[in-house]
Amino acid sequence: MSGLSGSASKEGGVAANPRLRDWIEQYGPALRRHFQKRGAGADSEDLAQEVFIRLQMASARGAIDNVEGYIFKIANNVMSNRLRHDAVARRHLRDAATDEAEETISPERILLSRESWARLAVAIEVLPPRAREAFYLHRFEEVPYATIARQMGITISAVEKLIGRALKQLMIEVSGGA
Repeated sequence: MSGLSGSASKEGGVAANPRLRDWIEQYGPALRRHFQKRGAGADSEDLAQEVFIRLQMASARGAIDNVEGYIFKIANNVMSNRLRHDAVARRHLRDAATDEAEETISPERILLSRESWARLAVAIEVLPPRAREAFYLHRFEEVPYATIARQMGITISAVEKLIGRALKQLMIEVSGGA
């Protein structure tokens, strides 16, 4: 989990949240086994990383009473999202034209994907706090704009602007600043 287990120098990273390092060490192996038992195989590391990104975002918003329970709740949500995504992807592949050549999964492609995930994790960490909160609530917790607006004490339009700015900044950061 390169984006989380290394020493992060960015504000909001592992260095700024020493509990996260402890959680990764304490729950990481069990979390990877949890995903492997559910058929994630080689993706278990990536799924675990996603759980810890979500955990870090949630812990930045407030204390978590039952970390273990919360981690495995997130893990089940992540796995459900992955299964839904895979089902859509399979359907899309089935519907794709048969004459299109399928891209092969190469070690280079896997490495590039992992680097992209790591850049995304760092980019999320450095978003302005309110934009990060609105983005997290909407994209990871699937909270509607109106509910986010109520929770944050702002208008729906302000939520839209915060999320729009977050998406724009994330696209710039992940694409390498281009």
